Amino acid sequence: MSTSRRRRRWLWVVLAVAVVVVAAVGGAVALLWGGRGADEASVDEAVERFRDNHDAGASGFLVPEPGVYTYRGEGTERLSVLAANQQWGPRQPVTVTATESDCWTFRVEYSTNHVQETFYCARDRALEETGGRTTQRFDFGAFAVDDTQDFTCRPPGQAIRVAASPGDSWRQSCTGRSVERATTVTAAGTNTFVGRERVRVAGSSVEADHYRADRTLSGDQTGTERSDFWYAVQDGLPLRIRRDIRVESPSPVGAVVYTERGELTIASLTPRR
Repeated sequence: MSTSRRRRRWLWVVLAVAVVVVAAVGGAVALLWGGRGADEASVDEAVERFRDNHDAGASGFLVPEPGVYTYRGEGTERLSVLAANQQWGPRQPVTVTATESDCWTFRVEYSTNHVQETFYCARDRALEETGGRTTQRFDFGAFAVDDTQDFTCRPPGQAIRVAASPGDSWRQSCTGRSVERATTVTAAGTNTFVGRERVRVAGSSVEADHYRADRTLSGDQTGTERSDFWYAVQDGLPLRIRRDIRVESPSPVGAVVYTERGELTIASLTPRR
């Protein structure tokens, strides 16, 4: 094999490793090589998509009112090579859509390059997480790399357990598969009910149940995730989200480390639609 062909082959291997996507409960992490070109996602465009594709739907117990909510926060996604990073927000449109009976999708646009959907269903005095989808894009200037990952939680995990007492915890496991790369990762760990707290929203204090998800990732990548969620007591809408993630992927040049840290909080309880 010629030197030039070897170089092209290794470049492809490195890129293929880096575009692997890792899913985790309460969230999914895309591992992509690069980190340029992310902008703030448009709330107005999210509202237009909702109007074009969804009905208003109905709210209820652990089912929030459908529509587009505005969140505010900061976050950074980094790779340990090439000084690659991209930022969240500072505004994040979050779209809630009704699906089947008592089920809904929670879609967060962290930036124009990072979208995460989580699928929930209200069942037996609990809010179950059944799976989700994450898409992410990194730009290189002359070209860009996109990847999508679908993840499934079998059996569904309980994101909220109404009967829980502070300190109670239970197991959950979800498996994600990259659509483009055919790689698989399992995120397994515990959900813990921390306790009832209050979250400031538009100058008001709103009751929320604080849950913490701790995950260990195994399979084609390894790592850890800690995600905190403050769910509105009234309807289960996440009012505040905090993420702290570290994932390693093997590559011909050594381990590539992806980190993601950030927090966002809802700005208004009234959705647009």
